[in-house]
This record gives sequence, structure tokens and C-alpha cells, in this order.
Amino acid sequence: MREVLERMAEYNGKAMAAMLEAVARAPAGLSGKDVGLFYKSVDGTVEHMAWALVLWLKRYAGFGSYPCLEASALVSRPMEDIRAKASGDKAEAEALLREASALVARFVKEMPESDFPRRVSYKTTDGKELERTYWHTIFQVLNHGTHHRGEISAILDMHGVANDYNSFVAYMP
Repeated sequence: MREVLERMAEYNGKAMAAMLEAVARAPAGLSGKDVGLFYKSVDGTVEHMAWALVLWLKRYAGFGSYPCLEASALVSRPMEDIRAKASGDKAEAEALLREASALVARFVKEMPESDFPRRVSYKTTDGKELERTYWHTIFQVLNHGTHHRGEISAILDMHGVANDYNSFVAYMP
């Protein structure tokens, strides 16, 4: 299980970076334009991806003692401050996404194998109490990024911006 999650986390970081490079090549104004995505624009989706990663990292910090999370300013800062700083600030949201993606990869490498099958409880953003298998939550977080990168890829395709960052095997030889 560790190897699968580590490779998925590594792929996630590389694909995120490639996605942000493709977005940077988009025509002026496209990334901020409401194109009908759930989070309206490419920029809005990037913001969502970034703060969602941070939210999960904060949850993981509550599930056990992990040095990389304990040392992280992302985990210790209030969520409201993180969201406010990234809201409407493309550069800040992109930096947050890069930082959070890298921290997820470190966390997965650091996590003891014995934690993977453990059940964990948390509240959703709408206050619902859930209990899930720990590694399932990690897989969810990594899969969430794939979903939104796919949305952004489709928008870029529709506007003629070359992008090819969603192939796991391209990043994991």
C-alpha cells in the first residue's frame, strides 16, 4: 500500500506542476474567466484544490503525530487565514497548491505502515461526522486532484492550449 500511495502522491505533485505550467501558457484572461466549472474558473478551481489539500493535511495532523505536519506552517495556520490569502490571488493559490502537494507527498512517506488500515473520524465541511479507513482518505485526496486537473485540461483543450499532464505512466517510468 505504501508504494502505491507514495507513487500517487509523487505523480500528483508532478501533474500539478505541469498543469500550472499549462495554465500559464493560456490566453490572457482565460484562467480567471467563468467557464462553467463548479468553481467557475480555472483560477477558482486551483484555489479549491489548494485549500482542500490543506484542509486534509490539517485533518491528518489530528489523526496522529507526524513530524512533517507538526513542523508545517500550513497546518498550524488557521484555515480562514489560508483561504483568505489565496482567495482571488492567482499567484498565492498556485504557491499554496505547490506547497500543499509537496507536503502530502512527504506525509505519505512519513506515515507508519500500521496507520494505513486504521479507521479515522472527521467532520466534513458541512459538519457531517464520518469514519473511514485512513488510506482511503489519502487515496480520495489524491484522486480529487486528478478530477480537477481533468476539468482544467478540458478547458485548456477547448482553447487550444497544449496540455498532457494526466498520464500517470508519463511521470512514473
